[in-house]
Amino acid sequence: MEEALTALEKIGLSPNEARVFLTIYKEDGKTGYKISKDSGIARSKIYPLLSSLVEKGLIFQSKEEPIVYRSLTLKELVAKLDLDRQKHIQDVRENLTQLDTKVDKAPVWQLASYEQAIERALYEIQTAQKSLYVQIYTEDLTPPLIKALERAESRLHDFVVILFSQHHRYSLPFRRYYKHYFEAAKKADYHGRWLSVVADSQAVVSGRISEEAGSDLLWTQNSSMVFMAQEYVLHDAYNLRTLNKLDKEAREVFGADLADVRDIYFD
Repeated sequence: MEEALTALEKIGLSPNEARVFLTIYKEDGKTGYKISKDSGIARSKIYPLLSSLVEKGLIFQSKEEPIVYRSLTLKELVAKLDLDRQKHIQDVRENLTQLDTKVDKAPVWQLASYEQAIERALYEIQTAQKSLYVQIYTEDLTPPLIKALERAESRLHDFVVILFSQHHRYSLPFRRYYKHYFEAAKKADYHGRWLSVVADSQAVVSGRISEEAGSDLLWTQNSSMVFMAQEYVLHDAYNLRTLNKLDKEAREVFGADLADVRDIYFD
């Protein structure tokens, strides 16, 4: 019940409107008096709430006395919400396109949460038209991200994915990606997982994902940071391609697990 009330509040209903709607939804054909009694909302407040829900198109009232009420079914409610959403999007598009905007590409924007970072990464992947360079762990690949990467691979020539996996699970529904050899060492270096999505050499979502130390993720169009992030992905790809092509020889030189590749200091 409480989760249903919260869901209804998220679509714009007040707490009392949500409670009234659910009361009717559970049993159609109630009078205002019965709805007041079952919902626990005073009769002095119930009729304005019913009128508001009628105006919003979420419930119907009968024409004959005694007046009774019926709610939208789940199927009807979902259809209405989808229609309203499309209308709101169209209104925003039409009104905002009339405004002049000045975009400052220099700032680096902190992403408030892991979810916001994944949403921004998904947007950049979906809208990339020229190139896409990605470093990501399989643990962070949601179904929408996988689908977006699959579509991006089919439309982009300049498409590079460096795939990390803490448990060495590398199966993806597309071909063009490099498996990373050093996940454990990388995680130790960064104290967490790494995410980088560079789209069209214009924007980057990047940072560390860590349950223990706290995630630190950003989004920017700053040209210097975009360039550095893209070069990082490219050089990862160059090295991994070399190791893949020289697999046997590389393992003879750097060890079976290629760990000596990371021995870069002249001791």
